[in-house]
Amino acid sequence: MMKKLLFFIFTSLLILNANAQTGKAQSILLSASSLGNGGVRLNWPQINYNGQYKIYKRVNFTDENWGTNPYATAAGNTNGFTDSTVKIGEAFEYRVFKASTLNNEALGYIYAGNKLVEKLTYDGLILLVDSNYKIPVANQINQLVKDLTAEGYHLSVIYAGRNQTPPTVKKLIQATYNSMGKKVKTLFILGHVPVPYSGYFSTDGQAPPPDGHIEGSGNHTGAWPADVFYADMYDDWTDISTDCSTGTQARMYNIPGDGKFDQTKLPNILSLETGRVDLFNMPAFGKSDTTLIINYLNRDHNWRTGNLQTVERSLIDDNFPTLNLSSTGYNNFAAMVKTDSIFNDRDYMTAQKKGSYLWSFGCGAGGFQSCSGIGNTNNLVNDSFNNIFTILAGSFFGDWDNQNNYLRAPLAQSSLSCFWGGLPKWYVHHMGLGMNIGYGALITQNNVDFYNNGNFNYAFNSVHIALMGDPTLKMRNLNAVSLLNAKSVTSKVNLNWQPVTGSIDGYCIYKVDTINNVYSRVNTNIITDTFYTDNINYVTGNYTYAVKAIKLETTPSGSYYNTGGAAFTKVNHMASGINEHTKYSFDLTIFPNPSINIFHLNSDEFIPAKSQLLVSDITGKEIYKTTILNNTKTIDIDLSSQPKGIYILNLQSSNFSVSKKLILMN
Repeated sequence: MMKKLLFFIFTSLLILNANAQTGKAQSILLSASSLGNGGVRLNWPQINYNGQYKIYKRVNFTDENWGTNPYATAAGNTNGFTDSTVKIGEAFEYRVFKASTLNNEALGYIYAGNKLVEKLTYDGLILLVDSNYKIPVANQINQLVKDLTAEGYHLSVIYAGRNQTPPTVKKLIQATYNSMGKKVKTLFILGHVPVPYSGYFSTDGQAPPPDGHIEGSGNHTGAWPADVFYADMYDDWTDISTDCSTGTQARMYNIPGDGKFDQTKLPNILSLETGRVDLFNMPAFGKSDTTLIINYLNRDHNWRTGNLQTVERSLIDDNFPTLNLSSTGYNNFAAMVKTDSIFNDRDYMTAQKKGSYLWSFGCGAGGFQSCSGIGNTNNLVNDSFNNIFTILAGSFFGDWDNQNNYLRAPLAQSSLSCFWGGLPKWYVHHMGLGMNIGYGALITQNNVDFYNNGNFNYAFNSVHIALMGDPTLKMRNLNAVSLLNAKSVTSKVNLNWQPVTGSIDGYCIYKVDTINNVYSRVNTNIITDTFYTDNINYVTGNYTYAVKAIKLETTPSGSYYNTGGAAFTKVNHMASGINEHTKYSFDLTIFPNPSINIFHLNSDEFIPAKSQLLVSDITGKEIYKTTILNNTKTIDIDLSSQPKGIYILNLQSSNFSVSKKLILMN
C-alpha cells in the first residue's frame, strides 16, 4: 500500500510543480545566425531579466557532456551571444539556461553552424516491410528504395508477417544488422509489422503510466506498444516478472510468459533511429490500410524530392497552459522556423484548414481518438489538414496500437510524421541544420538527463517513446539529379546530366567508395553547368560517380549545405601513359585513427617515390602537402598544429589514388 501511495504522490507533485510555469515561460526561443567570416550568433527574445544567461557548448558532438562550468555567460538584458570560434564548415550544439528563481527556470537548445559542409559518409538502413504489401505496394516500395539510395543510404529490405512474434522479427533485424557490418543506423518499419508490448506502468510497478492514468483514474496501466524493442540490438528483454491486469483493455495486460516484456525503462542504449508508418485498423478513413500506405508513400516521395511544398511556419495550440508540455513545441520550433512565424493564438484545425504549416503542436485532455481543444480522428477524415510534421500531447493516444488512434491519424491525412511530445520532452532541433527526424527520436528515447526531460510522470527513457512516420525525413529537400552519363576520353572522364528544377546553387560531383559508402568531392567550387570534366588521371579501372544538386540553406539554426538525391553512373576508365605491369594496388592502413596528433600510414606494397600526399579539411582547404621522396611502406603525418575535426587524406601518383578519412582529437 505504501508503494502505491508513493507513486500517486509523486505523480501529483510533478503536476503541481509544473503548474508554476507555462511551456513558453520555461523555453528560451533560441535561434542562430552565421557570420560572414566565421562564427555564429545565438539569438533569443530580449526580456526584462535581472540574472545571467548561462551558455554551454557541446564541444564533441558524440559526447554527452556540457561541461561543469558554462562556456560563456551573457547579461540578462541582452538578446544573444556571439561565438567567434566557430569556423566556416563547422557546427556545434548549445544549451542556454536562465533561472530568476527556482520557479522560473528556462532552457533552450540549438545545433548551430556556419556553412556546415554537406554529408559525405552515409550509413545503412533496414527497411522492414509488412509482407502483406510485398505485391500491392511494390511500385511505391521500389520508389522509396530508389529515393533512399539516391540520398546515400545503403539499404536492406526485409519482410515480416503479421502473425510472427516480435522476438522472431527482432532476430531477422539483428541478422540483417550484423550482415551489413553493423554500419546500420536506421530502421524504417512500414506497415502492421508485429507490435511489441512492454512495461509495468502502474502504481505498483516501475513507473506510473506516462499520462498519469493510474488505477482508479483511467486504468491506463500495464504494457504499452514498444517499438524500441526493435531498436535495441541486445537481448536483455525479459518476460518473467510483471503481473498486471488492471488495464482497461486486455492488450495491456502483462503476465509472465505472455509475450509482453517486463521492461518499463530501456535496458540498453538504443542503436537504431526508428520510425513506423502503420495505418492498419483505421476504418474511419474509409480506405484499406494498403491504400492509405500507398497514399503516404506517394506523399513521402513528393516531399523528399522537393515536389511537395509548405509554408515554413509553425502552430502551437496549448490547452494545458499551466502544464509544461508545449515547451517541446517552443524549444524545437525556434531553431527551425523564424520566431515571428511561430503562432500560438490560432485554433489548431481551423488554421490548418486555411493554410499550410510545416510544424504544429497541439495538446489537451485526450482519449484514444481525440484531444480536447485540438480535434479528433473524424476531423482529420472530413477536413483538410495542411501539415507535414505533427506533435500531439494528451492522455491515451500515445498508446497508439488501437483502432482509429489519434497519434496515427495525421499520417492518413497529410502529415508525414507525428509523435507524442511533452511526455517526455522531445528534441528534434537538429533538423534546423539539415538532420533527419529519426535522429531526434533516438536521442529522445536514450535521454535521461543530458537534455531536460520534463520530469513528467517518469516518462523519460521509457519504452513507450515512438515516432510515427518515416525516420529519414528532413525539413528541406531538393530535387534529384537525373540522366547522369560518364565517358572516359584521353585519360579524362567527361560527365553530363539533366538539370534539376527548383532553387539551387548548382551541383557537386563525387567519387563514391561503394564499399564504405563514402563520397569524395571531386570539384572544389560549386558547378552551375550540367557538365564536368574530371582531369585526374586515375589508374585504369571501374569508378562510380555521383552528382547532386546543392544549395546553401540559411535557417534559424545558421547555415548549411543541403543536397538533393544523387544520380549515379559507372565508368570503365582507361588511363594513358601508364604501364599496366607497373600499376600499383595496395591497401593503406592508418593508426591510430582517431589520433590526438600523429597518424601512422602503412602499406603492404611500396608507395612509389614522387607520390603526392595531401590532407584537406572538410571544406576542401589544403592544410598539409608533401611529396614522397623514396619508395616506402610507412609514412607519418603530424597534425598536432591543426584543430580537432575530420580531415581527408589523398595519396596519389600517376597510376594510383587512395583516399582516407582522418579524425583528429586533441
